[in-house]
Amino acid sequence: MRKKNSITIAEIAKKAGVSRTTVSFYLNEKFEKMSSKTRQKIQDVIEETEFVPNAMARSLNDKQSHLVGTIVQANENTAKTEFLDGVRSHLQKNGYQMIAAVTNYGLEEERKTIEQMSRLNVDGIIINPSESFDLLWSTMKKNIPLVAYNPPHVSRYATWVRSNDYEVVYTTLEKEASTGYSRFVLVSEEADKCNGIPQRVLAFDHVMRYRHLERKDLYVNDIKNTEDLEFRLLQEIRIDQKTCFFVTTPALLDKVYLILRNYHELIPEHIGLLGFDSQEWVHMVAPSVTTIVQPVFEEGVHAAKLLLDQIEGRNEELPNQIFSCVLQEADTTMKVPD
Repeated sequence: MRKKNSITIAEIAKKAGVSRTTVSFYLNEKFEKMSSKTRQKIQDVIEETEFVPNAMARSLNDKQSHLVGTIVQANENTAKTEFLDGVRSHLQKNGYQMIAAVTNYGLEEERKTIEQMSRLNVDGIIINPSESFDLLWSTMKKNIPLVAYNPPHVSRYATWVRSNDYEVVYTTLEKEASTGYSRFVLVSEEADKCNGIPQRVLAFDHVMRYRHLERKDLYVNDIKNTEDLEFRLLQEIRIDQKTCFFVTTPALLDKVYLILRNYHELIPEHIGLLGFDSQEWVHMVAPSVTTIVQPVFEEGVHAAKLLLDQIEGRNEELPNQIFSCVLQEADTTMKVPD
């Protein structure tokens, strides 16, 4: 027969049919977060098992702070804010609070941020990781749950949430080619500036190769140097050849649009513009911009859901989830002919 104090909060929760968080609220006398029926069920199980609350000191549950660390990258534009809002929304509904931090795709920044969060005793971490973060994480040996958001390599993580960047870019570019664009210009920051860039560029490359389309790749090192960007873009405008510019990041789309709209009389018949994820302004300008939009709020909610599933030991959620992006067509691209 087991000793009184050997039963865990997880077992109490299972017997009562509630989450570990709810049991923790009960033990901390946060009764306003539960119904009287739930409170009674937990009380009955505690009495039945002769559970002694100070047994928490010998269980992992005693370490719960109901804090979750969320780390995003500095240049994710409004997508970053919407993702954090999604995470925060789900956490608050379940009695948790979020600590958010912004890094710049640097391993040392990520290491310092995680150490700081560990000192705050976070119950788990959601991170938009850099290229080699998985190696850093393995050396840090932190025994806390982790969910990766849009990781560069999903195979390196047990639990992750990402969008279908490759698939949506591939199908969208094929669609634009079918409208009559015969030449495409990739305008992109370097791959280390945003986790989504490698998959977006790969899809661009595949469509160009398989459909034997003319292409030009423009990589921008300094998006603040608009004079250089304008010079390079203007070299790619062809009056006699329908050209579509595909911009891989929101920050760069802002710059490209301001340059190309000076030639609005050529849009969309001679100049097409397709961007990614910058929906806060693209429909308030003329001409409005065709964009691929990620469901970042929903991704944030699901990342939080996956993390709490690990923290509370429920194991009810599938560990991986791919969300579908949506193409929002507007004035800067041509329509498929009837």
